[in-house]
Amino acid sequence: MTENATLLDLTPILRPERESLLELLRGLSGDDWHRATECPEWNVKGIALHILGDDLSLLTRQRDAAPNSLVLFAERNPAMNFRELLDGFNNLWVEAARFFSPELLIELLRVVGDWSDDFYCNVGLATLSTEAVGLFATADVSPYWQVIAREYLERVIHQSQIRRTVGAIDLDTPLIVEAARVSVHLLAAWMQNIDAPTATTVTVEFERIGSWTWLRNADGWSVHDGPDNNADAKLTVGSQYVGRVVSRGLTQADAIAATSWSGAPDLIREIAAVAAPLLSRPS
Repeated sequence: MTENATLLDLTPILRPERESLLELLRGLSGDDWHRATECPEWNVKGIALHILGDDLSLLTRQRDAAPNSLVLFAERNPAMNFRELLDGFNNLWVEAARFFSPELLIELLRVVGDWSDDFYCNVGLATLSTEAVGLFATADVSPYWQVIAREYLERVIHQSQIRRTVGAIDLDTPLIVEAARVSVHLLAAWMQNIDAPTATTVTVEFERIGSWTWLRNADGWSVHDGPDNNADAKLTVGSQYVGRVVSRGLTQADAIAATSWSGAPDLIREIAAVAAPLLSRPS
């Protein structure tokens, strides 16, 4: 087990992920764009439009310091809670952009992907953003390494949803490895309230992908590369399920069934309660 840097640098994998998405979309048939997906509100084209909308919203508020799109949407919908605002804005954008041709949508995803890659590669991983990344269980403004990690995982999830819908092969291993790495780090953030003796370790193995270890410190859990052969507990995701687990393609029940556990029973129960909803499809 070796110590891992606190900052995750996902910038080298952003462009390969976008190129993978563009290659996928270019190969779709006319019927494929209209296929229903795991997202009840959106077909394949809707998910692709959502990815573009996310990119535009992020650039305008992060790079250009323009007003947050949700804040503007909230001005006209003051009675909505955060979840309603998020869903409402996303659906409004997708509905308004339905007239985009697949060719234009692909071209815009390419161009805006280049812009966001440029920004994220130069902003500085430790630079504080203007927003909190709830995915990492924080209510404070977050450093850009967390912002980038959140967006990378979001992109992997949505590309995987399209792939499952049209029967395409899973994402390439390097892209899934980095999504697994992000998942391990975000789970460590959500485990901060799980108490355990200092120096307790839990190994997380994604079969044929990689292993990481959580270490309990005085102020929470840290992530380290590689397994701990003497870990107090271990969770293993079977190789056939890794892609679906990291891309939230299973129900909670199926995600739990895809994971085997060994070690301290009480600790395992607490970790499973945190991990199951975060590594599964929203119900």
